[in-house]
Amino acid sequence: MTLAEFVEKYNGKKIDYDGHYGSQCVDVFRQYCKDVLAIPHTGGVVGAAELFTKYEAMPLEQKYFERVPYKAGMLPEAGDVVVFGATQTNQYGHVAIVLDASSEAIAVFEQDGFAQDGAHVGSWSYRRVLGFLRKR
Repeated sequence: MTLAEFVEKYNGKKIDYDGHYGSQCVDVFRQYCKDVLAIPHTGGVVGAAELFTKYEAMPLEQKYFERVPYKAGMLPEAGDVVVFGATQTNQYGHVAIVLDASSEAIAVFEQDGFAQDGAHVGSWSYRRVLGFLRKR
């Protein structure tokens, strides 16, 4: 399945890959790994930010992804996984799939675990980006 087919299939639908905690952003990441990247589950996390901050402790993630720390001015590639850091109101961070990027914003396919309103296309600034996971 291509990234475009993935977005078409799941846009507007709730993705609950693991059957726990409802439709979370990490569920989109897991479904993307299975359907598009054809790789296994990379291990459990407490929150999305740990996909980046605990990378060294996740051997399957290391096997399948290159960890790319964000530096001002860099642009992610379509298909990269963008990981955002925690905030005062969201201790878990966020993860989404990159669709496109400019110097001002990243277009992503994502799901909001708080809103529980299903997967959708969204846009984010680079303000809280920790980095990207790029398939090896």
